[in-house]
Amino acid sequence: MAGPHSKNKIKMNMPRKKSQITMLMIVGLVLFITIGLVLYLSKSAIKKTTRETVKKSQETAIETQPIKEFVEKCLDKLTKDSLVLLGKQGGYLYFSQGGPTIDYQETDIGKYFLKYDGLNVNYNIMPPKFSVGNYYSEPLEYPWIIFPYPDVVSNDEVFTGFFGINNMPPLNSSGGPNSIQAQMETFIDSNIAVCANFDIFKAQGLEVVMHSTSTSIVIGSNDVSAISKIRITINNPKLKESAELNDFSANVQVDLKDLYYFTKQLINNDIKNVTFNISDPKNNNAPFSIQALQDIFSQDDLIIITDENLLIYGKPYKYIFARRNRIPALYYLKNNILQFEHLHPITKDDLLQGQQLKAQDPDEDSLNFKINLDEKEAEFPVILNRPQMNFKIEVSDNKLSDYQIITVNRID
Repeated sequence: MAGPHSKNKIKMNMPRKKSQITMLMIVGLVLFITIGLVLYLSKSAIKKTTRETVKKSQETAIETQPIKEFVEKCLDKLTKDSLVLLGKQGGYLYFSQGGPTIDYQETDIGKYFLKYDGLNVNYNIMPPKFSVGNYYSEPLEYPWIIFPYPDVVSNDEVFTGFFGINNMPPLNSSGGPNSIQAQMETFIDSNIAVCANFDIFKAQGLEVVMHSTSTSIVIGSNDVSAISKIRITINNPKLKESAELNDFSANVQVDLKDLYYFTKQLINNDIKNVTFNISDPKNNNAPFSIQALQDIFSQDDLIIITDENLLIYGKPYKYIFARRNRIPALYYLKNNILQFEHLHPITKDDLLQGQQLKAQDPDEDSLNFKINLDEKEAEFPVILNRPQMNFKIEVSDNKLSDYQIITVNRID
């Protein structure tokens, strides 16, 4: 049995246990309140930070939008400027303009370019330089030995051959170097920093810096797009805000592709067919007007192709290129070795044997013929007073000439 002391001991322990439980409950409650308060404060801080971040982002977007629009207006302007200059200069943009093509010297006029409207216009049509197969670039053989006949017995006439070189640049970079696409990209990247002068934003307390630029030109069916990666940083020291812009674009509604391929085909026709008249509307069948300005420099021409429906800065788009003067082609005289008796008075009819003097000029120039003997124009009749006489039958556009030799032998 438990004694009276045991009962007293139990009674003494009970208040102690109750006080311990109460203390634990208080500690737990304090911890619960503390944790709850920490969670609440943390959540409030997160919400406040989020609101400030959203607000800052919204404010930054509002501030950068004018800068983005400003740069894209420059991009649009430079795209149009490059198109206009390319058109006026035979498809080339010069280094001094921000393009990749080396600037010509004034002494190069008539070799690589012509002057027109204050600009250097490249030759897109050049004379043939080398012999290609049965085609020749220089008399006597030019354009082929028995032009325009396919053989010495035929009276058929053939006018297709090798009458020049197409020097028009490719449209896209995939077509080769110095493409219109690549030149436009270089031009824009070279000029964008000058065009986009950010000084106007200083009054707003902004520090705007352009770090790098890389432009891609896409020539579509009905438009030309400029897509530029331009890293621009924007700082507002007063508000301690910053932002960065990278992507810009511009789109010009011009059908450059159709005009380009029309011009390329026009040039190809002109260098392949000596009878092709580049400015004759019957040969073209396209909604473009073609004008040939003859003899702009020496006897070199300018060809102006205008698209009235393609407007840039409110004006019809023009593609202008130069055409070097080329040699006229004399018809082959089949009876080119003749015989007459001593002292025979050779007339022009004797010499030509019923053949007509005919020729074609690839540049639509006026032609004149003459017959020379001993480097002087022959005066008919010519007395055959020596064993052999060589008459030079020549056709000229007053600068370049083609010729053939007719040999007259004396019969003793």
